[in-house]
Amino acid sequence: MQKQMQRRQSTFHIFRMFFRLLLIITSLIGTFFLVCIALAKAMQREELRNRIRSFNKRRLNPVVLHTIAGDRSRIYACIKHVGRRSSKEYETPVVARPLGDGFVIPLPYGANVDWCRNVMAAGTCTMYWNGQEYTLERPELIRPAEALDSYPLVQRIIFASGGIIQYLLLHEKQESLAKTRVNM
Repeated sequence: MQKQMQRRQSTFHIFRMFFRLLLIITSLIGTFFLVCIALAKAMQREELRNRIRSFNKRRLNPVVLHTIAGDRSRIYACIKHVGRRSSKEYETPVVARPLGDGFVIPLPYGANVDWCRNVMAAGTCTMYWNGQEYTLERPELIRPAEALDSYPLVQRIIFASGGIIQYLLLHEKQESLAKTRVNM
């Protein structure tokens, strides 16, 4: 009888611990979504968007470039592009996903940012994504309806709530596409 009572208590204790853990995980996920939506809503206000863009350009981008952009993180890629006026080579971290014969990149600050203007003017760039290098060409701006299917649901929600209305589609250069297929 005493063993049976101990089992019940043990089972109840395990159930309580599991329920607490589930509650903590649910709370963390909910908090994450709320923070993401708040940031996305802030991005809709031009003044805040410019502050966030400035912070990202000066503080966050260098950290992301030197830690995870282009590696197997699968979220961040590293775009190498040439300046329109300076002809200097620049690197910029972006969120990229494969789409068709290339990659799609959301433009939270619009197409008027330096890296995008550089890529559009040159018509080509190099991207490091998932540990591989891709030569990309023929940049074109596309609408969310054409781009969002390539992103996971969480990112779609964040992008939509942030009011992202432009995406950059870059096609893989035909020569490098043939090399990639041969190496597979």
